[in-house]
Amino acid sequence: MAPTPSIFPALPQQPILLVCTSASNSQRLDIDWLLAKLRSLIKPGIQIMCIDEATHPEVVRSFGFTSFPGCVLLQQGFELWRYTSPIDYNALSLQTTHQVDRPS
Repeated sequence: MAPTPSIFPALPQQPILLVCTSASNSQRLDIDWLLAKLRSLIKPGIQIMCIDEATHPEVVRSFGFTSFPGCVLLQQGFELWRYTSPIDYNALSLQTTHQVDRPS
């Protein structure tokens, strides 16, 4: 049996913040700006990946977002936290860091 292709080649030790977006190309510039802003605020060591529903619809659907962008913080395949409200960069940065730094 052949392994199922995955956008995640292996479960990394470092946390991943997935930013799930709609398939709309009109939002692409907004999303690029969002990702740049998040990278400047989020703690180093947290990988940020953008997944759009056009390219990976099954992944985006699996998280059950009803509005975009939606953010999910994962570590070793476990969901630590999710964020679906309008983006508040400071709150997102603080919550992401808090979730990663808290004791297991």
